[in-house]
Amino acid sequence: MINNCLEINMSTKLEPEEQNSQDSNSVQVMNNSNSVLEKIANLYAEQLMSDIILVVGEEQYPAHRVILCASSDVFQVMLMNPEWNECRKRVIELVEEPCCEAVFPQFLKYLYVGKMNISLSTVMPMLVLGHKYNVKDLVELCVDYMMKHIAKAATQGFLISWLQYTIAFTPQHIELTEALKRFLKWNLEMVSEARDFVEMDEAVMVLLLQQNDLVVSSEYQLFSILQNWLLRRKDLIDNDENIPGNEKQEHFINLIEQTVFHIRFPMMTPRELAHLLIFPILEHHKEFIVQRLAIGMSYQSGQEERVMEIRNSPEGCLQFTPRLYLNDTWSVGIEVQNFNRLDNYVYYVKCFFSQGHIAETEDDQPITWEIEFYPKGVKYGRAKMVWGEDVPEVSLNTVRLRVTCRYPQIEEQRFKIAALITGVQNKVNHILTLHERTEYFSREHRILNMDNLIPYDELALSSINLSPHLVGPKRNDLLLQVIIAPMGPYTCREAPPFDFK
Repeated sequence: MINNCLEINMSTKLEPEEQNSQDSNSVQVMNNSNSVLEKIANLYAEQLMSDIILVVGEEQYPAHRVILCASSDVFQVMLMNPEWNECRKRVIELVEEPCCEAVFPQFLKYLYVGKMNISLSTVMPMLVLGHKYNVKDLVELCVDYMMKHIAKAATQGFLISWLQYTIAFTPQHIELTEALKRFLKWNLEMVSEARDFVEMDEAVMVLLLQQNDLVVSSEYQLFSILQNWLLRRKDLIDNDENIPGNEKQEHFINLIEQTVFHIRFPMMTPRELAHLLIFPILEHHKEFIVQRLAIGMSYQSGQEERVMEIRNSPEGCLQFTPRLYLNDTWSVGIEVQNFNRLDNYVYYVKCFFSQGHIAETEDDQPITWEIEFYPKGVKYGRAKMVWGEDVPEVSLNTVRLRVTCRYPQIEEQRFKIAALITGVQNKVNHILTLHERTEYFSREHRILNMDNLIPYDELALSSINLSPHLVGPKRNDLLLQVIIAPMGPYTCREAPPFDFK
């Protein structure tokens, strides 16, 4: 074809100027890449002209060195470097994990055609192969798929394995790892119901239990989740042939101590603490768990000396710090329906009564809060000041939450204010966005404004590019949960980072 083109060009003689003019007007990009890809794919499908055989498990896969080397740096070194034994072999055995063996045909095909079918169950082993053989474009595709399917992975029992794998590759895939960690912390109850929750590594569970921004119904519910995890881990320990029989019980006891230590029993009510005494986990290490329960009772009964002793002990300060509890005592919900029909600057108001302290005391007066939510901007009308100057009308393009303390006798006191916004991915509703502030409220300072809860433009353009924060059957509702919790004198704002280094 090249020779024919040359002959055609040679057969027509043009003056230099005329030739340049025609060249500039007749340039055309000829794209036949699909045909080329089909030819390469045919080499794979028909096993034509293969010069190497890859043995994976009990299967053999004819392949082509040139394709493998062009797609993978690892294969290039393995097959081209004389220092490697594989360089001189025609049959090469690759040792892969069983899950990777199952997807190896799809992996090999991808190297030829650049396409593959992927699912929640196959993306992880495909990512493993992409990393192992340094196929960067495949890694990017897998990570992109995982970012778009986190919620589905959580409900189908894949999130924990995804998280623990990406942790191992830190600092690679930081965005994915952080997204998985956020989902786990903010939607723990959903994740805990999945089949893979038992696979959570002990170190991950311990660090998770130390987080202040863990979202759960209550500390009591968190202990229930931990108990279920512990009892399921006991089954794994009992069936683990690598742990000697006489060490299994000791291993489980240590696991109870390492994890239950981080449950914040003072955040439970006296009734909840009493009910824990009948939990099955106490049969395995009753003395230790009862000692931890006693810390909660000391706090609830006002034993300041004992509380200060615990507070000043290593990691003891976190015992008296509330997490983000979604029960009616500490939170209130706001639902905005038919968002696309709302007028600009419309707002929603809720009245909420919270306790002044975590501990239940007889003289504790409920504190009244006024909560205003502005989903479509804030507008201040024109006003005339006392000294006669006019203040012009002002509008702000922001999604705002305003929290006002209406309790008249409030002295300076710290409160944790959190706004949790529901989102949707893969038709799964979950907490997508969280904003948290710890502020002092007093007679002089009663108002807290939290702006940009959601990017204003994201909602403004929702008819064009649907916002992930719009939920409901018609994807036209906003769901907001506001948490208000007192931060007493024994609390600690600093928690260990949820990092694994």
